[in-house]
Amino acid sequence: MQSLQTLTEIFTTSPSSRKMISNATKANRVRRLARGLYTKDLDTPLEDYVRCHLWEIVTKLYSEPILDGRTALQNGPDNDGSIFLVVSAGYDTFLPGFTIYTRRGHAPLSDDTRASNGIYIPSSARALIENMVTSRASSRRIARTYSPAEIEAYLESYLERRGEDALNRLRDQVRAVGKQLGMIKEAEKLDQIICSLTVGSNAVPKAAGRTNNGKSRIDADRVVLFEKLFTALHEFNPADRSVSPIDQASNELSAFYEAYFSNFIEGIKFDVEEARGIIFASKVPEGRIEDAQDLIGTWQVVSDTACNSTQPANFDTFLRQLRSDHTRVMQGRSGKNPGVFKARANMAGGYVFVSPEKVVGTLKEGFAMLDQLEGGFRSGVFTMFLISEVHPFDDGNGRVARIAMNRALSADNQSRIIIPAVFRDRYLAALRSMSQMGNTTALIRMLDFAHVWTSEMSWRDWDETRSILEVCNAFLEPDKANEHDLRLMRPRQVRRVP
Repeated sequence: MQSLQTLTEIFTTSPSSRKMISNATKANRVRRLARGLYTKDLDTPLEDYVRCHLWEIVTKLYSEPILDGRTALQNGPDNDGSIFLVVSAGYDTFLPGFTIYTRRGHAPLSDDTRASNGIYIPSSARALIENMVTSRASSRRIARTYSPAEIEAYLESYLERRGEDALNRLRDQVRAVGKQLGMIKEAEKLDQIICSLTVGSNAVPKAAGRTNNGKSRIDADRVVLFEKLFTALHEFNPADRSVSPIDQASNELSAFYEAYFSNFIEGIKFDVEEARGIIFASKVPEGRIEDAQDLIGTWQVVSDTACNSTQPANFDTFLRQLRSDHTRVMQGRSGKNPGVFKARANMAGGYVFVSPEKVVGTLKEGFAMLDQLEGGFRSGVFTMFLISEVHPFDDGNGRVARIAMNRALSADNQSRIIIPAVFRDRYLAALRSMSQMGNTTALIRMLDFAHVWTSEMSWRDWDETRSILEVCNAFLEPDKANEHDLRLMRPRQVRRVP
C-alpha cells in the first residue's frame, strides 16, 4: 500500500491515494499546490516554492509539454506569471503566482529540444511560426503570442546577435517546419518579415569566421554574445572603488553576507541568525543538512577569495580554479557531481545553456577575451557572465560565477559585489536580457549599482551592519518590495536620514 513516505516531495494524486492525501492535508502534513498536486514542504511561502520548482511542477502536471507562444520566445514565464504550453492532454492550471495555459497542438518535431527535465523547447523556427497566429490579451492574462511588432523586434535582435547567415538559415528552416506543422500561410508571412530584414544587411558576427569553420566544440552564438559584452566593457569606464586592507572581523562579516545573499538568489533561504549559527556554531536546522552545507561551502570560498585573490594566469589554471570552487561550494551534494562538468544539457526558465560537449571550448574562447580586459570590474563582470552563460555544472553555477567575479575585483583591490535579496529579480532580469537580447547596458548598469552599494556598506560591526541592511531594504523579498513600492537604498542615502 502506498504511504506518504514513499512519495516524492512534489506529487500528484491517484485514485488509490486520494483518501490518504486528503487526511494528510487535514493533518497539515502536506500542502496543496493545485488541483491534484501537492508538496511535503510546509514552510516555504507557496509562491516562492512554485517559482523555485516551476518546471518540475510542469512535468508533474503534463506529459511531454512543449513551450508555446511567447513563453517559447522568452524562454520562461511572462511578468504576469503566464506560461503557455502545447500539451497532449490536461487543462489550465492555477498556481500561486503563476497560471499555466494549455492548448492542443502538434507533437514534438525532430528539431525541438527535449531538456533533461522532460520539457520540450521548440526550435526557433517552430516558435516563431506558432507566434504568427494572432491572439488577444484579456483582463486575466497577456496575449498568448507576440504581436507583429514584437516578432520583428525579436528577429532584429536575432540578426544583430547571430548575423545574416544565421537568419537566412532560420528562413530555410521556417519553410520546412511550416509544412510539418501544417502552417504554410503563417510560415510565408514570417518569411516575408525575415526577407525585409536581410535585404541590404551586412551584419556578420565577428566570431563567425573563427567559430563556424568546423570547430563543433564551440558554441558560436555564445561567443558572439561574449564579444558584444567584451566590446561594451572595454568602452565602459568604471569608477575606482578601492578598499582598505580587510581585517579579520570585517572579512568575516562581509563574507557572511556575500555567502548568505548568494545562496538566497538560488532559493536557499535562512533567517540571518539561523545562518550565523550554521556557519559559526555548526547548528544545522533539522532536515536542511544539504542547504546548510551549501551555505558553509560558499562562505569558506568567499572568505578565502576576499583575503587572498589572484587572477588565473592561464586557461588551465582558470579551469582548475573553477572546478575547485565548485567542489567546495557543492561539497554537501554528491549527487550534483561537485567539480565535474555537466554530462547532460541544463536549462533555466526554458533557456538552454551551452551543451556539454561545447563547455570547455566555449569557456576557452571566453577566457581569451577575458585575458585582454583591464581592471577588476571589467574582468569580474565578464567572468561572471561567461560562467553563468556556459553553465558548466549540473548545479551551483550562479554561486561559482559570482565567486569568480569577486575574485577578479579583490585581485584588483576593488570592493566586491554583493547582490542582496531585494535586488535578486533585477539581477536575474539583467542576466536574462543579456542572454536573450544581448543587452549589455542593463547588465553593466545593474552590477555597477550593486558595486556602489556594496562599497558604501559598513562591514565593521554585526549589529550596525544588520541595521543598515534593514533600512536599505536589503532583506526584503522582491515581490513584497514591489507590492509596497520599495527599492534597494544606498547606505550613504539612509545614513543621511534623521
